Amino acid sequence: MVEKSWVHLNIADPGYERGAREFVTCVGAYIAESELIICPCADCRNVDRHSAGVVFDHLVTRGMDLSYKLREDWYHHGEVVSGAGCRSDASDRNKEILGLYQAAEFLDEDFVRQRDVSEVAEGEDKEEDEFLAMLADAETPLYPSCANHSKLSVIVSLFRIKTESGWSDMSFDRLLETLPQMLPEDNVLHTSLYEVKRFLKSFDIGYEKIHACVNDCCLFRKELEKLDNCPKCNASRWKINMRTGDVKKGIPPKVLRYFPIIPLLKRMFRSEDMAKDLRWHFSNKSTDGKSRHPVDSVTWDQMNDKYPSFAAEERNLRLGLSTDGFNPFSMKNVNYSCWPVLLVNYNMSPEKCMKEENIMLSLLIPGPTQPGNNIDVYLAPLIEDLNLLWEKGEVTYDAFS
Repeated sequence: MVEKSWVHLNIADPGYERGAREFVTCVGAYIAESELIICPCADCRNVDRHSAGVVFDHLVTRGMDLSYKLREDWYHHGEVVSGAGCRSDASDRNKEILGLYQAAEFLDEDFVRQRDVSEVAEGEDKEEDEFLAMLADAETPLYPSCANHSKLSVIVSLFRIKTESGWSDMSFDRLLETLPQMLPEDNVLHTSLYEVKRFLKSFDIGYEKIHACVNDCCLFRKELEKLDNCPKCNASRWKINMRTGDVKKGIPPKVLRYFPIIPLLKRMFRSEDMAKDLRWHFSNKSTDGKSRHPVDSVTWDQMNDKYPSFAAEERNLRLGLSTDGFNPFSMKNVNYSCWPVLLVNYNMSPEKCMKEENIMLSLLIPGPTQPGNNIDVYLAPLIEDLNLLWEKGEVTYDAFS
């Protein structure tokens, strides 16, 4: 069993400092000299990487992250062994474990040769700077002395009224041309629908249109992307004129809309408040035996026991999937149903996880009939992204840490 008693000492205790130094020395023995060490201090929390000296300083000044301190295995560091002989006597098993975790953390040699970890961080920093600049522009007051309305709030309010009231594009354009003339001269309101759409598009994650077989056999994507007929039932990919039999190439009868979840989940962590909310499940398990949230369930505990490394990171996401058909038209005599596929984020508290703004639309499966047992065909893009997140993860900016 690995000696870890030093982490429970006061950080001012000489024994704590000796243990921290030994820990850093042992970790350094497993990795290349040029590589940085995952820092388990209370602030970095196994996210940031630093040199051995910085990691040691963090441990003796900040202490170790509580959840990691209490673990039986320090999986981010290959279950480091103590003692002077740790460099030469470390088991191959520990080296293998550390290699696997380094690969999962994008530190394997093949990945580093293709793209240095620092380059990934620089890319994230650049993306974050652009996002913050975009937010700053959106939060600009409508005019300098305006305290109640920002550029974004006014545009969203006007655009909502346009949509709900059925205004034509021309009438909305004219409104935008007129309103700035009624405001102070240095206002920042856009003066055309084109400018408004371009501004709103900068916040839009977008969605993918994927052609589907009219009989729900397949999606025309990847190796099937260039086919004109379904490889299973031979149905045409394109609409057919029922009177003449002519194929209307370029006009699909069935289109799946996929709203990519990875950009959406990454954007959640860019909000400090939401990034904090996503950690709720980690420290709010019921202590009185009552079930108030899925975190209190037996299934949740079984998941933690089966995948301890996944459970140890509080920012890992747990999603619930739900779908049901509905008629999008107001006419009850129209026999049509489409199927939205929703994701519920169980990381959040019961009060927040079921709020409308926190439920994510991932897929919109077209009608007119229910997909039935072929729903797995339509779930494929979503499942692929979920598998990608499970197997490799995704580097992102965390506004809370």
